[in-house]
Amino acid sequence: METFSAFLDSAKSELGLQHAGAMLPRLLAATFIGAVLSLRPWRLLMKRALPRSEMIQAQVLLCAAAAVITAVIGDSVAKAFGLVGLGGFVRFRSGLKDPRDAAILFLMIGLGMACGHGSLGMAGMGMLFVAALLWVLDLFNRDEKAAPKQRLLVSAQADDLVGAEATLRRALRERNVMVKSCALDFDGRRVELEVEEPEPGSLAAALGRTEGAPLRGLRWTAVSPKGAREDMV
Repeated sequence: METFSAFLDSAKSELGLQHAGAMLPRLLAATFIGAVLSLRPWRLLMKRALPRSEMIQAQVLLCAAAAVITAVIGDSVAKAFGLVGLGGFVRFRSGLKDPRDAAILFLMIGLGMACGHGSLGMAGMGMLFVAALLWVLDLFNRDEKAAPKQRLLVSAQADDLVGAEATLRRALRERNVMVKSCALDFDGRRVELEVEEPEPGSLAAALGRTEGAPLRGLRWTAVSPKGAREDMV
């Protein structure tokens, strides 16, 4: 009976450290901090583009994960070494193009750990400081130039040229690919669209949505500034 009582006391103390009532505010705080710092909403006032959606999601998840891991470890050294051992099986294969993204990820880990530890005041002050720092960096980074947009010529054959043009324009609009000009060859049953690709791969993703449409010989060619064309498909 004493052994069973000791087991119950141990279970109660373990659950008392991580009960839902104490963990929920910490996780919500970590998620809120990750969302604010990853979205960087002040960029809308600067008329600047927001960060990439995948980077926003990664930073929010990382901040919440740091809070959970910190709460799970607590003061247990054995749990800390166990989680380090499990982390050895994780392999990150997506490289970070901007070294500033890596620095922000480290900050997210630190703020998430503060939330998981229960130091919400410290986490809040850290969020305000990091937000102010990112705002200053964005303020002095106005000369950031966007990557040059690729101009391409999309062509296809179809019996209904008007319907084919509407299908292509709808698919391109979903991926923010701008149509610069359009030409319809009714004798050859061919439609040609000169487009401007905002990001590499966006045109291929847009044309992938036209599967099942009555289009034949769908292909696109790159148009160089000098007017030369390079066949892509």
